Amino acid sequence: MSDPDPIATFEAPDAIRLASLFPGYEIDCLIATGGMGAVYRAVQLSLDRPVAIKILPREFGEDESFRASFEAEAKAMARLNHPNLIGVYDFGEVAGMLFIVMEFVPGKTLFHSAHGIAIAPDEAARIVTDVCLGLAHAHEHGILHRDIKPGNILLDQHARPKIGDFGLARPIGTAVEDGETIFGTPHYTAPEVLKYPNSVGVRADIFSVGVVLHELLTGRLPANDPRPPSVICGCDHRFDAIIRRATHPSADLRYTSAAEMAKDLCAITHAFPGQISRLRSTVPPGTRPAPLPRAFASAADSSGGMLVLAVVGVAAALVAAIFIVLKRPASPSTDTDPVPPPSSAPAPTPPRPTVERTPKPLPETVEWKPAPKPEPIPESIPEPVIAKTDPVPVKPAPAPLPSFDVPAFFDRVRGIMRQKAAPIIAAYEKDLVKNFEAFERSVKREVRKLDKSIESTVETLADGITDKWRSDGLRLPKTLELPEDKADKGGGRRPGPRGGPGGGPSAADQEKDFRAKFKDLHAKSLAKQNKLDQKLELDMLELSATYILGLTKQIERLTDPVELPSVALLRTEIGATQDKPHYFTDLMRGIDPNAPKEPAAGANAKADPDGKN
Repeated sequence: MSDPDPIATFEAPDAIRLASLFPGYEIDCLIATGGMGAVYRAVQLSLDRPVAIKILPREFGEDESFRASFEAEAKAMARLNHPNLIGVYDFGEVAGMLFIVMEFVPGKTLFHSAHGIAIAPDEAARIVTDVCLGLAHAHEHGILHRDIKPGNILLDQHARPKIGDFGLARPIGTAVEDGETIFGTPHYTAPEVLKYPNSVGVRADIFSVGVVLHELLTGRLPANDPRPPSVICGCDHRFDAIIRRATHPSADLRYTSAAEMAKDLCAITHAFPGQISRLRSTVPPGTRPAPLPRAFASAADSSGGMLVLAVVGVAAALVAAIFIVLKRPASPSTDTDPVPPPSSAPAPTPPRPTVERTPKPLPETVEWKPAPKPEPIPESIPEPVIAKTDPVPVKPAPAPLPSFDVPAFFDRVRGIMRQKAAPIIAAYEKDLVKNFEAFERSVKREVRKLDKSIESTVETLADGITDKWRSDGLRLPKTLELPEDKADKGGGRRPGPRGGPGGGPSAADQEKDFRAKFKDLHAKSLAKQNKLDQKLELDMLELSATYILGLTKQIERLTDPVELPSVALLRTEIGATQDKPHYFTDLMRGIDPNAPKEPAAGANAKADPDGKN
């Protein structure tokens, strides 16, 4: 059973780097990769459901015709709803790559489960019948798959097949454009797909299903062993007729629909002795046969299973009736009373016994007495005297303290993120040093071009500035002001002699030119430094998305109200990471992000006595 990739293997992005592109999902891991893209397992945070995200290579996104077709097909597939089809939830484009979000099926593909293995005929018929029903539903909605093979059929935990990877799907009747590449898998693709791509219909998918059925029954591809399956494995000869019709070289002589093929398979499945099939004898197009409950399927495996259930039921009813009769109280009849014969008419209700009651005699005379007059109500009721005592103070129960250690959690999570950020920061600092050293070399070249009379003075000036920047972290300041410029502004700069040796520029002119070149070199190197800073922030942005996701997941775990202070601290950290520039980058570089920022080296910032600029 082969599962080759149609084009070169796609270099899948790392799951961590992909997380920032899908903020609504938690990317768990890379599941598989191939020529048609990469598939990741993820969790949709809003609905807390597992999903699979497939990323297509950028080459597909650059093809405008493919993009338009991909959008139309994704919308059509999202309307499909069938238990044997993998559901489509969303699609779009990120970073130049088309993606599609699908139902996640926790299981293996049919390729990985039955590679080179001949499985039981009834199980093969069950799996292929379900595949046919899923395809029939897709065909009814105008969608062809075009790449049915074991590698695109997943088996869930209950061995139910689900057709996936509609990456090659297209609406029925869509013509293939000139120059368009026709993909497919050798030995599974119908002949007309390669010869007459514009006339491809539902019967191309039926051809592929026939190949899959032959392979499941025999463990071999028809191209490698074209003998009928009954000859190879001894299965029912009716499988031969189904496969022969499904894989006929002429599309007109194949099944007209996948549901028709499913119906023939159901007829064979019901004929197996000692088996109670989970499939119906007649299968309406686009529906899935209903399985019997497992509790009854095991009891009905033998020919007398249903009889045993009936006998047990009758016996239980008799025992219950006897129990009710024995618990009924005895009637007041004597031992000599004959037992009445059984009758269907209800027994007459015996008369209730008469009980004589003797009334109590009333007294002969009754003396009448008037009711006593109520005592007069006083005008004012004195309050009762209550001894005053100091109340006993009741100490309130101490409020429970949060049990979650937020600082320890921050240390642990930040440590993990720093390990991930270390290679990025090391590369950034290395490029920063290269840029600064290139600036220094350019300055020294300009100094050497000056006359000897002024070279030492200008070199001392340049070295003093660059040494200060080197001690401040090998970073160029955003603004630049040379000491000579201050003299120019104040009018105190002494003019140099006119003309140099041999009629060349004077020392003053050379120094002026050098200052201009120094500023130009500074501006160019500063631009490179800014690009390095921007690249670092972009790389840190991807990691910060993972950091925020980890904090969010921890908040979801803290459901006890006593942990509200811990939740507040975590939310504050999320807000700082999202809102404060360079906050996360400083954390990863071991810099306190809340420390006051010092003005950049060489910046033209004069502090007033109060410390305000």
